[in-house]
Amino acid sequence: MTRVLLVEDDPTVRAVIGMLLETEPDFELVGVTGSAEEGVELVSSLGPDLVLLDNQLEGALTGLEAAPQMKAAHASTVVLLCTALDMQERAEREPAVDGYLRKEQLVDLVDVVRVLLSR
Repeated sequence: MTRVLLVEDDPTVRAVIGMLLETEPDFELVGVTGSAEEGVELVSSLGPDLVLLDNQLEGALTGLEAAPQMKAAHASTVVLLCTALDMQERAEREPAVDGYLRKEQLVDLVDVVRVLLSR
């Protein structure tokens, strides 16, 4: 079972991602939050296999800023930055980010996650 933490502040996007993950019997959504700060705490306490991380969130930290803290809290967690912003180059330069997906490509979410987890 792949344990997933969703860090996303938009309720509509949360619902869409929840539905996508719900169709996969080997994925379990173990937590949801709208702030990067709480996301770091949840990574520490839950130790998820995967974090689906938005960049623009509630609170002071962005997702990109929180990713290194998440990796420090649980090094084996895979971090997928999933944002509406064109941030691929910045995401690729951040060692704590394992993958990048634009929200307009959410239809590919499960496939992207499976590739990241198979590395």
